[in-house]
This record gives sequence, structure tokens and C-alpha cells, in this order.
Amino acid sequence: MGRNKKINKKTRINLESYFELLRVKNWRGYFLIAMLGFVVSKGFLFPIRDIIIFYIILLLLLSFGFSINDCFDTKEDKLDKYKKNPIALKKISFRKGLIFSIFLAILGLALSTVFGLKVFLLCLLSSLLGFFYSSPPLRMKSRPLLDLISHGLFAGALIFFMPLLIFSKDLTLFHYLIAFSIFYFSVILELRNHTEDYETDKAAGLKTTVGFLGLEKSEMLLKYLAIFYPLTLFPIFLITYQQHFLLFFAFTLIFFFFLLFKKNHQIVKNYRIMDVYANFSFFLLSIATILA
Repeated sequence: MGRNKKINKKTRINLESYFELLRVKNWRGYFLIAMLGFVVSKGFLFPIRDIIIFYIILLLLLSFGFSINDCFDTKEDKLDKYKKNPIALKKISFRKGLIFSIFLAILGLALSTVFGLKVFLLCLLSSLLGFFYSSPPLRMKSRPLLDLISHGLFAGALIFFMPLLIFSKDLTLFHYLIAFSIFYFSVILELRNHTEDYETDKAAGLKTTVGFLGLEKSEMLLKYLAIFYPLTLFPIFLITYQQHFLLFFAFTLIFFFFLLFKKNHQIVKNYRIMDVYANFSFFLLSIATILA
């Protein structure tokens, strides 16, 4: 009886550790990007079977992206007391974590074939970028500029394109403009994350864009990228949703007011104002698409 309890407890701990590897709490932003693509392509008008399969693929590929990152980020995560990487904490071996991650990717790619070759190739490209972003020998996250570009693609634009290829017949200028805005925003998120992780990345010998430029120059670059971010959204509203432009413009003015004149406000100092602005803008796009 006592032996069975020990086995059950060990099994539960192992399952919890694998679940931690998925980093579900970090999915929110990327899930919302996919939701935007789903709404813009009006995927909600399609059969429930297709919708369910789409979301299963999305969850599997998101799981893969985060778990494979934890597999190769053990050196940095050991130096950060706030990171709960189960491999760094030796709850799971690297080998088991890697096999688990690759299994998730293979399952997601297999399911993507349901929607044809284009969707499969997009998912394959996204998975490969996610893998080589973290994994040697390329390890793109440790290569200045390449870390930002790769993240902007696999953790940004490609997530948006996936539901479009599944539920839309054609890609238009409207779709490409949104994809570029998402790419740009994902680059900002990556730069912001590496700015926050500067000390641990430096101690681990990770040469990111922030490590290459230095903290002061990186924060300056982050500021200017944030200031110019609205320019990626203006064409979308001007070309497609002119009736909502005034509301978008008013919110943009509020964004600039906080960014330029409330520099010491906590929401500005940690750039959460960017999250609020981007989420509102994309929410407005979603509502305009549904009502169109």
C-alpha cells in the first residue's frame, strides 16, 4: 500500500513537471494573435470540426515552442530564481524533455495535414524556427538581430497567418499589413524580454541583441520602436476601417501621452502600456471585422 502511494506521488509529480514545461501562463499573448487571425478570416463561420482541429494544432505548437525553449535554456534559467524550468530544476531530464517536445511538434504537424500542404508547410516553418531559435548550433536567440527577426516570425506573424491559410481563400494587403504590425510588436516583446533578462543572459554568456548593444542603447531602441509602432496600424484603419479611425486615433493620442509624458509611471516603465495599446487596437480590428 505504501509503495503504491509513493508510485502515485512520483507519477503525479512527473505529470506536473511536464505540464510546467508547457508554460501555459505564457500562452496568452500568442493565443490572442491566433484569435485575431481566426476572427479576421471569419473562422467562426466554418464547421466546428475544423475549428476544434485548428485550436488543437495551435495548442500543440505553442506547447512545443515553450517546452523546447526550456530544454535549451537551462543555463540561464538556473541563474534566475523566478524561472521555474523543470529541466533546470532537475525534475525532468533533458532527454525526456526533448522527446516530449518533439512529440508535441510531430503531433501538431500531423494534424496540420488535414488542412492541406500550405498549412502543413507553414506549421513546419514555424516549428523549425521555434526549434532553431532555442537549439544549437543555430540558436538564433543568441545571435544579435536574428533573435528579433526569428521571434517576430514564429512568435508573431506566422501564428497570425495559420488561421488565415485555414479559413481564408485569399491573402490580401489588409492581411499583410496586420501581419507586419504583429511581427513588429513581437520584435518589441523579444527586445523587452531580453532587456529584463539582461543580467542573467550576460552571466550565462548569451549574446542577444541586448547583450550586443548594451542595456542603455537597447532601452533607447525599445523606446523608439514603441513610439513608431502606431505607424504600423494607421494604414490598416485608413484603408479598411475608416469609420473606426477616429476612435483608434484618440486611443493613439492617449498612448503617446503616457509614453512621452508619464515616463515614471509603472505601466510605462515596464512597457505594459504597449500591451494595452496593441490589444485595444487588435480588439477594435476584430470588432470591425465581425460587424463588416
